[in-house]
Amino acid sequence: MSAYQQPLDRLMKLGAEPARRRTWPDYRHLGLTERHVPALIAIATDPALHAAEEKDPAGWAPVHAWRALGQLGDPSAAQPLLGLLDREIDNAWVEEEVPGVLGMLGPAALAGATLRLFDDAYDEAVRVAAARVIAEVAHEYPERHDEGVALLAKQLEDWKHQGAGFNAILVGYLAGLGATDAAPLMEAAFAAGAVDLAVNGDWEDVQVQLGLLEQRTTPPTPWSPIDPEMDDAPLSGRVAPAGAGGSAKARQRRKAQKQARKRNRKK
Repeated sequence: MSAYQQPLDRLMKLGAEPARRRTWPDYRHLGLTERHVPALIAIATDPALHAAEEKDPAGWAPVHAWRALGQLGDPSAAQPLLGLLDREIDNAWVEEEVPGVLGMLGPAALAGATLRLFDDAYDEAVRVAAARVIAEVAHEYPERHDEGVALLAKQLEDWKHQGAGFNAILVGYLAGLGATDAAPLMEAAFAAGAVDLAVNGDWEDVQVQLGLLEQRTTPPTPWSPIDPEMDDAPLSGRVAPAGAGGSAKARQRRKAQKQARKRNRKK
């Protein structure tokens, strides 16, 4: 703590309460600027802080630091935060928030996220997080939309050799991005029973989400979403200027994804 001077030292004292708010504080109001980015990266990735006890306010400093990095938008933070995903993916806060922050950082995160998505040597949770980063960037940066869709669709082409939960996560991101060109690919995976229905519902539900059907032509299944239409909030929940913890639908979607991964591990 003594190594960080004002205003960085304030992150060490904020603790759990502001971290747990659904709406993020605007950390720039603390006086944080682009010149603090290297120190913020150091705090966000500090193993000692990640190992601190929950009751220690300093243990919450990485959460505040990576949020501040997202709000500042400096692309130099992308690679260190991708590395943090690799090391700390079992940390629920890292898994939930860092992909959204990387989405806020934008195209600088795409290369590293693509590498992780395509390499099955990475832990599946890291690959899922990488898929989310790609979807976040595609949503937040319209000029990279088609690139993001193409990357996610390329990975879904391997649906025969992937778990149904992983396939469902890719389908969900493609549907959320309105990827109608990938509809035949998604349909084939559903027809083969290679998609976990608990994540996005069945193929009819996804067609409604894509706008290919106005409504279901058969009765809803137990997995059908109550409201099949996607909200158009960014997956990261990015709100200018303060940021937010993510829309309710986005959080529900990620909960279903985690449950699907757990089912895959049991097989």
